Amino acid sequence: MDDDTPQGYGWFAEAHNLQEGEKANVVLGEDFHTNEVELLNLNDELLKVIEDGGELMFKGGPDDEAVLCTERTTYAVTRVETSNTLLLFQPPGGLPTKVRLPDGTVDDIDADADDHDDRDPTVTPLPKRRKTDDDATGADGDGDGDGPPSTPAEAINRAVKDGVPLGEDGLKDIVSFAQASSHLEVVKCEPRLGPMWERLRQRPHAYAGPEREAEEEEVPVGDDEKNGAADADADGGDRTRARGIEEEDLVENTQASRAEIVHALAAGPAFRDPTNGDRWRGIDEAYADHVLDLLLVTAKTLGMSLDAVDEAAVTTAMAKDDPPTPAPVTRFVLREYAEHAGAHPGSAEESAEESLPGGLWKIDAKKVCRAKASRMLEGSKAAAAGRLRLGDFLADWSGRCDEELRSACTRDLLKGLALIEKGASGRDEDALVRVFRDVDLPKQPRDRFRAIFALKPRWQMDELDAYVAATSDETVEAQLLKYTRVSQPTTDAVPVYSKR
Repeated sequence: MDDDTPQGYGWFAEAHNLQEGEKANVVLGEDFHTNEVELLNLNDELLKVIEDGGELMFKGGPDDEAVLCTERTTYAVTRVETSNTLLLFQPPGGLPTKVRLPDGTVDDIDADADDHDDRDPTVTPLPKRRKTDDDATGADGDGDGDGPPSTPAEAINRAVKDGVPLGEDGLKDIVSFAQASSHLEVVKCEPRLGPMWERLRQRPHAYAGPEREAEEEEVPVGDDEKNGAADADADGGDRTRARGIEEEDLVENTQASRAEIVHALAAGPAFRDPTNGDRWRGIDEAYADHVLDLLLVTAKTLGMSLDAVDEAAVTTAMAKDDPPTPAPVTRFVLREYAEHAGAHPGSAEESAEESLPGGLWKIDAKKVCRAKASRMLEGSKAAAAGRLRLGDFLADWSGRCDEELRSACTRDLLKGLALIEKGASGRDEDALVRVFRDVDLPKQPRDRFRAIFALKPRWQMDELDAYVAATSDETVEAQLLKYTRVSQPTTDAVPVYSKR
């Protein structure tokens, strides 16, 4: 850059050959009012993704709040309005049509623009082919030509060489090609996996046992239907589709990054079904509970302690039962309700395959008993109405759990599953249980607090803490300050939280 070029103006001063203190005209281009430009404010992490040739993808349906996804992270997208009009400028020769990639090759920015009908508008265009430096600059390598500039550097060099148009008053005309009154900002957010799990829980995608499979006769589908997404027929009804959903379908239609989706699927409740094209299937909640009961009975039948359940043995035995339990479902349930206790005796302790079939697992009493309590409360009309006596429930609950696990059936374990309120007598056993499960509440803090205060207007912290969790952008303390009001009549009184 020339020494006389004002520092801090960057490409703008260089491209328009502006000197310090020089006056110029700002004029509107011929297509100023027809050009529509959307500005996206990128943080350093997203900018690095683009510079490294990575992909950014906008995701969301017409009624969704859009998200922007990289390969590993999800960002919420918000529009920020500006009070002043923002004029947009470019080098006099136009914007570059090519970009230099990290490996030194040059690609067309709009390489896919020739085929708009076949391109997914939500996906960052990918180059059709990589071009060499000779392709980008021409055979003589000088980059000069009648077409638009090839690279940002060429755009600036051409502008300096050709000069900037002058107005009637002899001053340079600096042309604005568009305007913007807002821009998009992104902030890292939790992956929005709810709709994906909702799809996988629907019939026929959710696996609910061999009997259910036999009841649901699969209808053959064509190539355009193989992904298993629900489709409406001419009358507006849903057609029976192939069981399971392709992974690419889930990635494309879920507001989360690929890495977050794959991680969530691996954690379950889901499994790849080799009998249905290796598509992903959800695991019906009631069936998973049934498999848990079977697993505990099978382990006892095989003479195992619940502190050392042999995965290979129980998986094989349950697969041979009538009706059989698929091995992936047994393994999911075992991992969901047990902790890995080491390799099977006789195998290498540090073996890379110790978490595969053959490892030993210790049943987590609290997880098993909590799952049993959740099932019992969900099906109780008395609990739904808040009329279930705590003493009666504790007795029934512990009686339904394995003898080795019953000690975990305590009042504290019900936090996040039910509210326990004082009964008329004031005695602990006469306290009333009302089902209120944290897993049924909305994930977004604003909606979650709305549901909490809809149940009852005032809460103490020992009741509330089971239903409030930190998110990627808000701590628990920040949520309490934002969505609640605290009242404490005296210094020794218990603080009470109400809706702000």
